[in-house]
Amino acid sequence: MSKIVVFGAGGRAGRQAVAEAARRGHEVTAVVRDPAKHRALDGVELVAGDVTDTVSVAALVKDQDAVISAAAVYGASTDPHAFGS
Repeated sequence: MSKIVVFGAGGRAGRQAVAEAARRGHEVTAVVRDPAKHRALDGVELVAGDVTDTVSVAALVKDQDAVISAAAVYGASTDPHAFGS
């Protein structure tokens, strides 16, 4: 099976992507800002990461077969154009 990393794994869409990939037997790495606030599924590696930090992203996607981005920017003061820059 494939090695898949999911950014935004703590959100509604991310949790569903992680659960489905794990159910299908993939090796899943779930990336969240604060792992202490989340419960990992069996067989899923839960790790801290920052999708807005290119160094963090590069390290987490190394040796992965696929990447799912379910990360989102929320908040009235957040500039969506700055996301991922």
